Amino acid sequence: MSDLYITRHAISRYRERVADVPPAAIWRALDCPAVRIAIQLGARYVRLSGGQRAVLQENRVITILPRDHHANLLRRDRDAEYDSNGEANAQG
Repeated sequence: MSDLYITRHAISRYRERVADVPPAAIWRALDCPAVRIAIQLGARYVRLSGGQRAVLQENRVITILPRDHHANLLRRDRDAEYDSNGEANAQG
């Protein structure tokens, strides 16, 4: 499997929505079998232990959704809101 990348945006959202810990701790938390298997299977989201969801794109974690983000809001049409680096676009 290729390397796992975690965007700066995902690190920032993890610190806001999961735990305010150093980036190395975030990396260790997200570089886990569940995330790697989800990427391997082509999943767009993986639920974290606290109920938050990591949004995946290819081999990247691009953001972390809050635990109260309703599952019905996980829509493919929102994918265009992020560029290929996982950074939020200024459009819309």
